[in-house]
Amino acid sequence: MQLFSGLVDDQKPPEYKRKIDVLSPVSGAVDILDSAGNKLFQQRLFGEGAKITPVGYQIVAPFDAIVLELNETAHRIRLKDKHGLKIQIHCGWDGHKLNGEGFKRKVKVGQKIKQGQVILDFDLRKLKLALDDTTFYVTLLNSDKVKGLIVNRRKVTACEDIIFSVLF
Repeated sequence: MQLFSGLVDDQKPPEYKRKIDVLSPVSGAVDILDSAGNKLFQQRLFGEGAKITPVGYQIVAPFDAIVLELNETAHRIRLKDKHGLKIQIHCGWDGHKLNGEGFKRKVKVGQKIKQGQVILDFDLRKLKLALDDTTFYVTLLNSDKVKGLIVNRRKVTACEDIIFSVLF
């Protein structure tokens, strides 16, 4: 059972009044959460979104935002934009096992950040050696408040390409 699935077909989107394009915070290959290796993301426990097989070494702000959370182990980031969108970026399901190793924070909780600003550096080689799952998950925590998401299933470059569009 899925808690929420607002994924919509980009060929037949529902009627909507407004669309917000969210740029990818990480470079890599994007896919839908149905193909996630983790059931919590498959079932949309953290909202609708996308998964990314990362390349590169940085997470950047997908939009102007306030940093709501950057946990102790630096593997989970939560951001809020001016429209009220709350995005979670989760670095590898078991990223907490590294206790912050392989991650270098560039921002603080409560800080206002600009689109494209580096939030976190990560050592992908270290993550691949230490973790079972290096997939990054980008989810809309308040996806129950929108009409749907259209996920851009292709290779993306951080802060240049759209990861998903949010429909209101």
